[in-house]
Parts: sequence; C-alpha cells; structure tokens
Amino acid sequence: MWFTCVTMGAVATCVVIFSLWDKFQNNPTITGLDTDFHNWLVPFPAVTLCPTQPASLSSIAAYLKTQQNGTKNLEVFDLYAEVSRLSLATIPEFSRKYEEQWRNVLPKESDGLAQLILQIADKCEDIFDQCKFKNDPITCCRDGSLSFHPVLTENGFCYSFNSMHLQESSEKKFHKQYIKETDIKWSLEFSVKSRTVSMSLYIIDSNERIGIDVQPQLNWDSKIDRIQFSFKETYSTEDTRQLSIKQRRCIFEDEIKLKIDNTYTFTACTIQCRMDSAKSRCGCVPFFYPKVSGFPHCNVSSFQCISTHMQDIKDVSKCDCQLGCRNTVYEVETPKIKSESALDENKIEISFVSWPMVRYKREVLFGWVDLLVSFGGIAGLFLGFSLLSGVEIIYYFTIRAFIAAFRERKYLNRIRKEKGEKAQPAHDLSMTPYFIAEPLPGRGIDIVVKRFRNDSKPDFQYGRDVKGRNNVSIPVCGQMYGNFPLRY
Repeated sequence: MWFTCVTMGAVATCVVIFSLWDKFQNNPTITGLDTDFHNWLVPFPAVTLCPTQPASLSSIAAYLKTQQNGTKNLEVFDLYAEVSRLSLATIPEFSRKYEEQWRNVLPKESDGLAQLILQIADKCEDIFDQCKFKNDPITCCRDGSLSFHPVLTENGFCYSFNSMHLQESSEKKFHKQYIKETDIKWSLEFSVKSRTVSMSLYIIDSNERIGIDVQPQLNWDSKIDRIQFSFKETYSTEDTRQLSIKQRRCIFEDEIKLKIDNTYTFTACTIQCRMDSAKSRCGCVPFFYPKVSGFPHCNVSSFQCISTHMQDIKDVSKCDCQLGCRNTVYEVETPKIKSESALDENKIEISFVSWPMVRYKREVLFGWVDLLVSFGGIAGLFLGFSLLSGVEIIYYFTIRAFIAAFRERKYLNRIRKEKGEKAQPAHDLSMTPYFIAEPLPGRGIDIVVKRFRNDSKPDFQYGRDVKGRNNVSIPVCGQMYGNFPLRY
C-alpha cells in the first residue's frame, strides 16, 4: 500500500512538472498595453523615398560630359539608366540583357558601380524643396541627419530622412529625431521640383535597413497630398533577459553582434544572412551592401554567379533571424487625395495620426524563480520532498558513504562485532496486544507454560521457576522447544 501511494505520487509529480516545464519553455512572457503615454519620448521614423527612375537623362548627360571618351548614343543612355535602377531583384535581368560587349563600358573596380550610381543619380538639391519638420523650416539637403541623403539598398537607390544608415562616404553624423506631445505638429513636409512623381515610400524605424523583407507603405504620385500613419511599438523589460531567445522570441539590440551593424535589428540580420550566402557561393557581395571587412563587392562580371544562386541567396530561413525586443510597426492610414486645384503642387505631408500612441510591454510571466517554487511545491505536495531532503539524500549516498567506507572502517567493524556478541533480548510470547492489556509478568512465559502443562498454577513466578532455575524448557509435542531466558 505504501509503495503504491509513493508510486502514484511520483507519477503525479512528474506529470505536473513536465507541464510546468512546457509552460516555462513556450509561454513564459505576457504582453500588455503600456498606458503611461504622457512620459513617452516617441522617435520619428525614417522616411525613405526610392525613385522609380533615379537617374534622369540630364544627369546622365552631365556625367558623360565629364568623361573623356564619353559616348552619347542612345544605347549608352539606356545602359546607365539600367545601372541606376540596379537592385537585388533586377540583377538577373541586367546580367542577361547586357552581355560582354557592354561590360567594358562599366567600371571594373569592386566599388565602381556604387560610385557610378551616386554620380549619375539625380542630386538631392534637384529633387526636394520647401522641407519642414514639426512645422519648422529645414534645409532639405545638408550635413546632418535632419535632411535627406542618398543611400544604396537592396531595393535600389533611395533618399532617406532620419535614418542612421548613411553611405560610408558621407560625413554626416546621425542624431535620431523625436517628437513630444506638446509639439505643434508631428510631421515631415516637403515638395519635389519635378512635375511627375513616382516614388516608393517606406516608413520604418530609424535603426532598420531597407531590404527585400520590407515592403513600401505607398507608391507616391502627385495625386496624394497627405499621409498619416499610426505608431505601434512593442518593447521588452530587462527582466526578460533571464529567458533564452527561443523563449521570449526576440533579441535585444546588444545581445548578438552583427558584422554589418552595431545594433541588432531583424532587417540587419536578414541582410547579413544574404551577404554570407553570396560570399560563400560567389566570393563577393553585390555593391549595394555596406562595406564590411571580408565581404568584397562584386563587379559586373560576377553578376552571372549572383543570378545563378539568387534563390539560395534570398533564402534566410537557415539564419534563424528573430525580431528585435524593441520592435516598431508603422501602419499607413488611407492617404488624402489632392483637390483638382492643387494638382500642380507636388507637396506632401507625412505625420502621425494622433497622440497617444499604442505601446505594448513584454514582461516575464513565469521565470526561473516561479519555476523553482512550482517544482518545490509540487514535489512537497505529492512526495513530502524538499530541497533540504534532496541535499541530505545526495550527502548520504556520496560524502557520508565515502567517509563510512574509508575513514571509519575500523569503527564500523567494531560496532558490527559488538552487535553480534550482544545477547538477544527476551520477547513477550503472548498474543494479547498491549493496547488491550498490560504486559504479563515474565513476559507471558508463565501463561504459555500453564497452557502446555494444563496446570492451574504456574511452576514459576516473575521469571524464576520453583526450583530456582533461570531457564525453563517448554515441551512441545513431546520435544523440548527451547530454552527461554528469564529476566526480571
């Protein structure tokens, strides 16, 4: 019965402990709404615009004038226009369309294509005009993060505002821009000088990079006057660092060191994964990736290799990239269309929808301390087990056994010998339980003798027979059963 109860308790303990362990591994966190919005310092996002045609014919012609052997036929213009539109998606088509005879026209250096695109693309001053940030006029194109600057991405040539990922050649120092509840406006306003507008608009966190994992929120044309977006941020408390990456399903900015960035982000992780794949298969990476030691840029002759392994390069499932523990999502509301009278004004305003913003907090629901307390409670409930009991068991079968076997061997042998030489104590042979009657005189032997002799009076009293002998032999079936030591 005792063994059955212990077994059932052990089984119940294991079942509950396994369920608690599963909860600790798969659902140890909880995400709730953070309501302390009055003290928030909300970062303004990075606004990135990627023109459909980065290089106009006039900019290409201006570049060709600077070249000594610059050819001005239509095919060369088309070639440079295609070069300005180069991205990870257009590399296969470019390598098929422009074969060996055109490769001599393009730079052979590893960084030549990047420098060529920056030279032939339309300059920032020729595109943006009348810029305002939080209702304050700013210079659209100047040194500093509070302006537009060119950047090469996996999606092509772009201009970015409030992004920390500047071109390596740029000397601009990045300062992240924030908004407050008391600001007059939470918006960026600008206009473009060209009458025709065709740009992909990205609104992302300033730490993130533009890549094929990021989709544009809007394809902006001259008909759109205003864009509003909502801000949804999820951040993790410091307590969640006690959990593994698999448990909390996110990575802190300083937890994993990337080769292409000082802070971890999901887009940086996927871009580095594609760079590793391109280098392992072709020995180089496309020109729009950041300059990193050990990752040389490919020239035009290597595009064929990149095109051949494009599917393997795009596959990032092998890298196990996770979202950052501070993840921000910007959702664009329905854009406002211009009135007919304002169609000639290529102006746009990009702003937050309203204050307060939506912010979520991820914190620990079931941590290591909770797991330890739960294990101890369950083991104590079903088995009466405690941590001290476990320590005692380990001590008894390890340290104590070692000391008894080696250091106290003589003492144990002496105890064993004394126990063997010690006389056996007398036993009460009556079957009457002690809780019914007190122990009989002579420990019941006088009653046993009386029954075997059929005497009305026992031959001894208080453990000594009538002849003064100390031992009494009790006949059983005509034989002597044994000598019983009689003691006071």
